[in-house]
Amino acid sequence: MTSTTDTAEHPEITEISELAEGLLPPTRTTDVQQHLDGCALCADVLASLEEIRGTLGAVSDPPRMPEEIASRIDAALAFEGDREPGPVSRETSAAADRPAGHPHGATGPGRKARGNRRRTGAVLGAVLTVTAIGVGALLIQNDEGGSPVARKSPSASTFAKDTLETKVTNLLGSSTLSTEEEGPSAQGTKKAPMQKRAVSVPPCIQLGTHRNEDPLAAETGTYEGKKAYLVVLPHKSDPAHRVTAFVVDSSCVDSSSSAGTLLYKHDYDHGSGVLKNTR
Repeated sequence: MTSTTDTAEHPEITEISELAEGLLPPTRTTDVQQHLDGCALCADVLASLEEIRGTLGAVSDPPRMPEEIASRIDAALAFEGDREPGPVSRETSAAADRPAGHPHGATGPGRKARGNRRRTGAVLGAVLTVTAIGVGALLIQNDEGGSPVARKSPSASTFAKDTLETKVTNLLGSSTLSTEEEGPSAQGTKKAPMQKRAVSVPPCIQLGTHRNEDPLAAETGTYEGKKAYLVVLPHKSDPAHRVTAFVVDSSCVDSSSSAGTLLYKHDYDHGSGVLKNTR
C-alpha cells in the first residue's frame, strides 16, 4: 500500500505571487500549480495574494511586495515544511503506540493528520498576518507616492469676500453679540452694548488693523492664496450694532515686519443677533 504525504518543498512566496500575476514561466507554472492542488496551505496563500491583488487593483501602478515581507512569508512556509513528517519506511511501523485492531485514519491528497492541521492553521494565520501587514505597508507607500487614494487632512479656513459674512457670524455667535435685558414694562427687550471676549492676536496683526481695541474674535486661514488672520472688532462709530472684519496678511508673524498688510476690510450689522451685509 502506498501512502500519500504532504510535500515538504513549498514554492517560494514570490513564485506564488508571480503565478497569481501570470508572470511565472510555463514550465514552472505547471509544477507550482500541481503543488497547490495538493497543498492547502499554499493554496490559501495564493487565495490571499489574489485577494490582495484585487484590493490593490483600485490603486494605480501598485508596487511589488517588499522583499522583507516576502522573506517573512517564506520563513513561515519553511518552518511548516521542516515540521512536516517525511515518508515512512515500509519496514517501520507507522504508529507503534496504536492499539491492535484500530485502523489508521484515511489518508490521501487533501487529507492531513490532525496535528498537521493545527500546525498548518497556526502557520497560515502567521502568513496571513504578515501578508496583511505587507498590504498596509504597500497602501501607505503608494498613498505617500501620490496615488489617487484620497488622504483626509485638516485644512485651514479659507476667507473669501462672498463667505466672510458667514465666517464672522460663526466666530462671534449670536450669544456673544449682545445681551438682552428685561425692561420694566411689557414693551419687549432692548439690547445692551456688545460684550467683548478675551481674544489676542500677534502684535503685527493688531497693527495691521490700525486699531488698538481687543478683538471680539480672530481666526487664522488663507485669503487669495496668502496666509492671513481674520480679526473682528467693534465698529468705531456704532459698536453696539455693527462690527468690522479685517483680513490681515500673517507673513509678518514670521518676519521682522512691524505691521501686517491689510488685505480686506468690511463692516457688518448684527441686528437681532444676525449679521447683515452693509454694502
